[in-house]
Amino acid sequence: MKKIYTHENIVVLHSVKNILALNNIEAFVKNEHTVPAGARHGINNIFHELWILHDHDYETAAALIETEVENPEPKASWVCDNCNEDNEGSFDVCWKCQTGRLSE
Repeated sequence: MKKIYTHENIVVLHSVKNILALNNIEAFVKNEHTVPAGARHGINNIFHELWILHDHDYETAAALIETEVENPEPKASWVCDNCNEDNEGSFDVCWKCQTGRLSE
């Protein structure tokens, strides 16, 4: 087990955990319920931690965090092949008709 990421916002941390899970990297959150205690004991104790289960996944996980979280490439907007609706690049499914993105 290795610590891979820390953040004060648990929502951000779970988003990173989900990115890893989508790439078949097992991870878990430490200090998820420590905000009230952490507030009494200093800022260093309130950061939530994301740990990967398997050390051999560390390099892949670090690269994913770098490209997907720290320095994401903006994705170009696209037009749905089904309903011709414009969609932001962050959508993989059309917001209007829920058809999956077919082409890049």
